[in-house]
Amino acid sequence: MAPSNRSATARFFGYPLVTILIAFIIFGPVLGILFALISQMVIRLFGAAPLPPVGYPTDPGTLLAWGFGKVLAAGVLSYFAIIVYRGLIARGCEGRSNTPELALTPTARRWLWLGTALSLAVVALTLAGIAIGGSVSVAASASLLGGLMAAVGLSVFSGVVEELLARGSLFRISEQHVGSLLALVITAGIFGLQHIDNPGATLASTLSVAIGGGLMLSGVYMLTRTLWATIAVHAAWNFGQSVLGIPVSGNIQTGVVQVRLDGPDWLTGGPFGIEPSVIALLLWTGVFAVVLVLAVRAERWQSWRAARGAVAEGRGAEPVGIQS
Repeated sequence: MAPSNRSATARFFGYPLVTILIAFIIFGPVLGILFALISQMVIRLFGAAPLPPVGYPTDPGTLLAWGFGKVLAAGVLSYFAIIVYRGLIARGCEGRSNTPELALTPTARRWLWLGTALSLAVVALTLAGIAIGGSVSVAASASLLGGLMAAVGLSVFSGVVEELLARGSLFRISEQHVGSLLALVITAGIFGLQHIDNPGATLASTLSVAIGGGLMLSGVYMLTRTLWATIAVHAAWNFGQSVLGIPVSGNIQTGVVQVRLDGPDWLTGGPFGIEPSVIALLLWTGVFAVVLVLAVRAERWQSWRAARGAVAEGRGAEPVGIQS
């Protein structure tokens, strides 16, 4: 529980909207810019050709340096992001002395594997469905190793940083103060809108990201009460697409191979990638329904009344459903 004798400044930064805003700034533009800068620095250190003004490099040397830069940036910044979350968001803003949502409990370790397997299975089933209703073809990539490192780096970075923001900050803090239902709606809406200006984005893709990403990932967190579960699901979902050269949320990927999907946009997802595919959407909606039912049965759902009661009792900074 956060101490009741915190200073006025500490109480201001501990106000839910202020804490969430700080998280949005740090885990959004600040780390995003640093990620790009580190990647560029590695390319220059390798003496490789500069990046093209649009898209990704096709030169094997540049692609190799670029992939290594992504892995390096992801490792450094993901570790830094976790430190910032624990030190600034949890301790500094909320006044918490520990972060049980990031503890490597048996549940967390188990879900690192389960979450990865779940996402890769959804990628495989989606591609199988597209192959049946349309066609799937495979071409070579410009650099196998470069494409693999880029896929790993981008997936780890997005999985860690976006989950510290969306589930670790936005959903968790909202749930503590207004209950699970409103937190689900708020997180899904904002998560979808965050992708609305991505390349190839449409109304269908925005809704798909909100439902298949925002709701589903929040449901996984509600059931497991560990951010490592959502990090694994998120990172593996992005990796499964990226390593195959399939666009991730509209962003073109180099991949170890280049998979081309042919068919109507409702089936393939179009230029945005497979996220708006009706197959992926149905699969992730099914996952959300299952984890939501399990979370409610496990009494990990918090009502509006319970949330407001916790806030009135000074427990508004305590994560729901986790023993500190």
